[in-house]
Amino acid sequence: MDYKLYLKTQKPIKFYDICKIYQPSFDEILELGMQEFDKLLLPFIVTVDSLNIDIPDEEKEKIKSFDIVVGSREIADCFFTSLEFFSKSKIGFDEGGIFFEGFEGRLNKDNFDELAEIILEINARQRPTKERVPLFKNELQKDIWNKLQEGRRRDAQKNELKFEDVLNCCEFGGNSYIPVEEILRWSLWRIMSCYKSIMGISSYKDCFSIYLISGEKSLIEGKHWTELIKLDYKTKEY
Repeated sequence: MDYKLYLKTQKPIKFYDICKIYQPSFDEILELGMQEFDKLLLPFIVTVDSLNIDIPDEEKEKIKSFDIVVGSREIADCFFTSLEFFSKSKIGFDEGGIFFEGFEGRLNKDNFDELAEIILEINARQRPTKERVPLFKNELQKDIWNKLQEGRRRDAQKNELKFEDVLNCCEFGGNSYIPVEEILRWSLWRIMSCYKSIMGISSYKDCFSIYLISGEKSLIEGKHWTELIKLDYKTKEY
């Protein structure tokens, strides 16, 4: 379903005839507490790949994320609390799945992944992807691969983007000052969208300055700032 306009306007997203998904402001999230909020997102992040058990690929296809979530008492309790938080509605259960007060549809294993994707996106998150471990011909290859992975983890930690820096960029980095009190009203998606737009425009200006000196057209071709800030922009490969 197409919901990009609702992300931008921060209006509730109607998820078919199942429920409405409300987009919490950063102020609401801070009131709740970042750690508690992360717990609410946990049920939507869980997939079969996130389980620390070895399952054949043909068996993985039979396991739905919904089954994993409701099959764990600890995750299920968090899941039901999370659904009520994001839908601002009471929920119930029947043979068709989970129903929301005022709606006829049911949330079940057939549509849960789509709901999870929306909830994660409005909060500037996504499900992690698990890198496949290659088959090694010998221990040396395995040792090199493990060392490369460890190096990547260290680089990721070192270059981790801090959210306070994102807020600072949104407040001061644009063409006009945006008070932090205004940013607090935004969803996490809107904050990250603003940050990426500011960085995209800044990158274009830098590339354009270099192009004026070097004449290297590939630096700006297909990368005008009006393209860079589109929500579905994909980096052009050369």
